[in-house]
Amino acid sequence: MMTQNIPYRGYITSKWWLIVIVTFFSTIIASFYLFYGWEVYLTIVVGAIYNIGVNSHLVLLGGAFTKTPIDLSSAGGAFGDKKAFNVNAMLLSLPKIFLPLLIYWLGMHFGNKAIALSLVAGAGVLGFIFKDRVFSLIEKRYKIEKYSTISAYKQKS
Repeated sequence: MMTQNIPYRGYITSKWWLIVIVTFFSTIIASFYLFYGWEVYLTIVVGAIYNIGVNSHLVLLGGAFTKTPIDLSSAGGAFGDKKAFNVNAMLLSLPKIFLPLLIYWLGMHFGNKAIALSLVAGAGVLGFIFKDRVFSLIEKRYKIEKYSTISAYKQKS
């Protein structure tokens, strides 16, 4: 991406669509959970809405801080390289885990399960509504991190 004339917005949008398509198909595949009841599948659908609206933005933002190329020929595990650890990426993973739990807990604390699921889905819908604004912020971050990423990829161990 650094050597091609690919606009950051196009790159970010294509990665976002990849996340949306995979989330959509995995939600369809998870339809066998309907055997356990509508409430279970509704929870999966709400999770999909949240993933598209909020988590997808966090994943894209975390990509701006990834400075370690992936060695596909390596026999080591995914976390075997000590240089692959990135504090920024780790800190961005915390909201991916705890933000939906916090929203759900607030809904359960002030209401019931329907309110909790509505709040989580509402957060996803808000993320989708403000997608262009969030993409602008992510695009700025990619541009800020561009040269440090190039420098990190040039270093050989």
